[in-house]
Amino acid sequence: MTTPDPSPDPDRPLESVQPPRWAEALLRAVLPPQDAETVSGDLLEEYRETVLPSRGRGQADAWFVRQVVSFVWRATRAPLLAGLVIGTGLGLLNLFETARHPLADDEPGVMLLWVVALSGVWSVAACVATWRTHRFVQAVKVGAIIGVVTIVVFHAASIVRINMFLDVIRNRDDWQNLVARFNGSGFSSLRTYANYEYVKGTPLVIALGAIVGSISWAIGGIVSVVARGPRKAA
Repeated sequence: MTTPDPSPDPDRPLESVQPPRWAEALLRAVLPPQDAETVSGDLLEEYRETVLPSRGRGQADAWFVRQVVSFVWRATRAPLLAGLVIGTGLGLLNLFETARHPLADDEPGVMLLWVVALSGVWSVAACVATWRTHRFVQAVKVGAIIGVVTIVVFHAASIVRINMFLDVIRNRDDWQNLVARFNGSGFSSLRTYANYEYVKGTPLVIALGAIVGSISWAIGGIVSVVARGPRKAA
């Protein structure tokens, strides 16, 4: 039975071998600074002294990633679940309203009102969270997570809506631009093209969720900090 080679370079000391940098960066981005420093140091020590010599570089890297995912899940479970619940609720509401009024356009004013209302809820939640934890930066991180998960789940529900109601909603006024682009796209199926367009826009959706969520929670955090200031002075 062969012993796994812990390092691609036999002359390279184990102390200099680094686990996947993106995983360590993710850990430091999600956890509070004081926790990230301790957890990262403990994982790195075990990675180099125990896992790497016994399992080799590939399996050691996989072990490190699994540990990071576990810590990230525990640290972000609440905002992830919150985003999932909010996004699912909004997505189901969108599907329900489309079933009731399939030819009603998605009016920009109504959509903006939904965004403002959602941002207001996030800001209030951030105000409460920051008041209790005193961690403004952490509130912004949580806001980004909730924002991304919320809008991604809602976006997925929008793709489901396309496939459920395409034969009807294709006749809506707000779909005419997409239909016109389809006619000149070379695609043979409007359904395929509509799914392609929505999937292609997913990175923009993720960025939008992160930005709106971060801003909303930042506003709530600022309100909390300002409101707490007079109390401290007193």
